[in-house]
Amino acid sequence: MNSLYIMLIFIAVSVLIIIFLFRSKWIIKVNYQFPEMDDMQISVFFYKWCVLRQKKLRIPDQNEMEKGYVHFYKHLSRKQLHLLKQLQLRSLLKELKILEFKWQTKGGTGDAFSTSIASGAIWAIKGWLIGYLTQHLQLFEKPQIHVQPDFQSSSLETSFSCMISFRLGKTILGIMRVLKIKEVK
Repeated sequence: MNSLYIMLIFIAVSVLIIIFLFRSKWIIKVNYQFPEMDDMQISVFFYKWCVLRQKKLRIPDQNEMEKGYVHFYKHLSRKQLHLLKQLQLRSLLKELKILEFKWQTKGGTGDAFSTSIASGAIWAIKGWLIGYLTQHLQLFEKPQIHVQPDFQSSSLETSFSCMISFRLGKTILGIMRVLKIKEVK
């Protein structure tokens, strides 16, 4: 009889811990600066407690990125990435909340004409990205983007900071919806 009570208490505590973890709020903070840092810094918070501080992820160099793009293009040309069309990423994106988004860029080509064209292209890319994020995610703060052309020298500097919040249980359900593959009739 005593072991039955211990087993019931263990099951009840286990269920409560699982419910707590699935309802828990997680925050991921990403920082990157170019050319000062070669690594991306990521911090993970569980509610307000820091679980992982500034884990550095190495950014691949130009040759590694080109190899990745070539590998992706080969699979795309062979139509081996047909599952990407069936993935429903919108259901997963709806579960994410952006608490902070800052992206500042400063640079130039050394020539005023090409610097102005490059600055306009960067504004267009950032504007498209902010529009996409606004449409598919919940933004809690107005995104801060800035492009400063440098007409005098040839340089590029960028600073990126983002905080994303999500609930673990809802994200797991979103991932399950994304991985659900429709049967082809």
